[in-house]
Amino acid sequence: MKELLDKEQILIAYYAQYFKGATLEDVKKLDERLSEAVGEERYRKAVKELEDEGLIYGLERAEARKREDGVESPMATNEGMLYVNSTLNLQSESVEDHQLDYLKNNLETSRLEFTLEPVEEYVMEVIREQAEKKPNENSP
Repeated sequence: MKELLDKEQILIAYYAQYFKGATLEDVKKLDERLSEAVGEERYRKAVKELEDEGLIYGLERAEARKREDGVESPMATNEGMLYVNSTLNLQSESVEDHQLDYLKNNLETSRLEFTLEPVEEYVMEVIREQAEKKPNENSP
């Protein structure tokens, strides 16, 4: 199995949150949750890498977008979403309603391994919540 990098795992968490639908408050809660669970230094290092690469907005920019434009901004940028699609070989043109189903199936079969248990727990929690909220008989 190939281990996912810290930054990839954190990006996948924000990817899952995007498809869950997140307010700025949700983004802040996830940022705090992952910072505490992963360890602030390790988490901040990965977040900085993601910001520097343009894969996430970062909390300050997400807050500014909300304040200035009134936009509920997800943490992941378009480039970040495409990065996850590419890393996990997900179909980016898939219907958004099915994207978490594809994520779940791919994580189970990809042979990519999470090393940050709190991140994996969050991603699986989102997938379960969405499946319960909107069961879909057409899931892939």
